[in-house]
Amino acid sequence: MNVVVTDTGPLLHLHQVGAAALIAHLGEIHLTPTVLGELRRHAPTFATNDLPEWLSLSQPAAAAMFQATQWLNANVLHAGEAEALAYALETQADMFLTDDTAARTMGESLGLHVRGSLGVMLYAAASGLLDETECLRILDGLEKQSTLWMSAKVKAAAKRSISQIFDSL
Repeated sequence: MNVVVTDTGPLLHLHQVGAAALIAHLGEIHLTPTVLGELRRHAPTFATNDLPEWLSLSQPAAAAMFQATQWLNANVLHAGEAEALAYALETQADMFLTDDTAARTMGESLGLHVRGSLGVMLYAAASGLLDETECLRILDGLEKQSTLWMSAKVKAAAKRSISQIFDSL
């Protein structure tokens, strides 16, 4: 099973449109303590008591925490992104989830397979977990109801990808 480490963005943004559980289909999902703290601060209704069964809280080792602190102190990444990325590297995760451009760029440059909220949605569509109407509803919600910022160009590319997925079925 794929090991996936997520920062706050995809969990938050997909939660805001009622689709966070789509992440569970990617594999064994891990988040770090800082990410959980950010998530609870920005989405108090997410996991108010316990985490969903598909989500595991994982503590990075000291070396990963040191690396995260270096990135944070250098103003390269924010706390949750730095900790999650350092943990993804430590565990040699199969995938790193982030909606942050700097974290995505850094993760890719370090050899990680990186996806964001849109990638999770498109994976779910391609896997038959969403129909076209639901996929377009989530895309629209990500733009209008979530705190995810996406350019018109990115939204248009996502719509083209949705069309390609469902035209090929």
